Amino acid sequence: MEPSGYPEYFLFFILITGIPLALLRPNKAFLYVVFLVSAADTYTFTFTRTKLLGPYFNAHDACLIVAISSLLPHCLILRKKLLIPDVVKWILLILGIGFIQSFYILGWKYDYFLLRSLRWALSLPLYFVIAATLVDEKNKVRPFLIAVLVGSVVSAIEHIYFIISHTQDFLSTSSIREIRTIAFRSPGIWLLPAGIIWLPKAKFTYRILIYGSGSLFALSVLLNQTRSIWISSVLVLPLTMFILPQKNIMIKAVVIPIAMISLFTGMIFFKTYLLPEIKLGSIIEQRGQTLLEDNQRHYSTRTRQLAIKFELGAWSEGILILGRGLNYMASNTDDKNIAWNHLGHITTLAQLGLIGFFIYSFYLPKVIIQGSRRLWKLPSPEIKFLGLLACLTMIWCWICFIMSDSFLTQNPMRGIIFGAAWSQFVLIKSINKAPEKCFTDQSIRNIQN
Repeated sequence: MEPSGYPEYFLFFILITGIPLALLRPNKAFLYVVFLVSAADTYTFTFTRTKLLGPYFNAHDACLIVAISSLLPHCLILRKKLLIPDVVKWILLILGIGFIQSFYILGWKYDYFLLRSLRWALSLPLYFVIAATLVDEKNKVRPFLIAVLVGSVVSAIEHIYFIISHTQDFLSTSSIREIRTIAFRSPGIWLLPAGIIWLPKAKFTYRILIYGSGSLFALSVLLNQTRSIWISSVLVLPLTMFILPQKNIMIKAVVIPIAMISLFTGMIFFKTYLLPEIKLGSIIEQRGQTLLEDNQRHYSTRTRQLAIKFELGAWSEGILILGRGLNYMASNTDDKNIAWNHLGHITTLAQLGLIGFFIYSFYLPKVIIQGSRRLWKLPSPEIKFLGLLACLTMIWCWICFIMSDSFLTQNPMRGIIFGAAWSQFVLIKSINKAPEKCFTDQSIRNIQN
């Protein structure tokens, strides 16, 4: 099925409503962007374009313009500084070097695919800075989390509706794999395991919310049919609980499995009434066969093995510490036998060298997890949950980084969540070196004054 975008006026609607809001109410405009990118179907946003600019301007770009516009009154009128951590400066530096390398190799000639690679890679550091600068107070965390949740629920509903509206087309094909919809990758993927860990702490009304939204997220994740997402979503639970100190661990050891069974039951309920024609067992079986059966496993892994061979070979022929440059393999991407960008750590090593590999593999995770651990120790439930969400998101992304995905792809919510958490971490350090003892509303007011 060929991807298509929303009507052209949707893009103009984002700009017409978002830019004035950004200039008048920058925080509201930022939440508007958070909602949009949380709810976005990546492919549909990418193919929402104008006739004049074509692929050079899409709905993702419109959201970024609104987000950047939100910084103007914050920095120019309120005279607040951009919060740019050292790790982001290093990311921007290595991306700049990678871009210049490729630009030089192309003979300083314009190339759309090189610009697209840079645009995607800049998504994480730019949104990191924007979120860190705008989510700079404790009372902004709750609205931020609500915007993430609402956007994720809308994305899950949109995903399920998409499947419902195309069920007959999918079922007419020879394989259930045709129903795979990887473009629906909202923060619900991370909110689902975060909600499971948070459940023992939640009040009764919040537990109902976790069960309802979590069931939708679980169904959306399953319909996504991406093995790395399934595996990451399972492994992230014990790893996060190991990294973040857990109280009453024996109680959680009982409650969490019950919560997972309840979410699975809710997922079956939604599936039975919304998608009765689709058998979830067939989806799991067919995707599982690519790992368990020799013939299918060989076919599934062959393209990745070729990618490892090609990209490591290309890296070894270039500058080892700096890599070959962004999108260096553009002339070979027509080779369908190679799974380009399906092994994030290898792709990063080949494009950005040992320095880029170190930044994305160790430096960035260290910064986010270190800050998240501090947030997790605080009494404020909103701040505590933000720390949990940021830590879990980083661990999940790191697992996918090893298995498939890359930090160089288009996914604004990673940078937004990391930036919001890091901003609160900076605020804590500015208040006191023992935040768990003094992070109160009064201390926040004092630091603002």
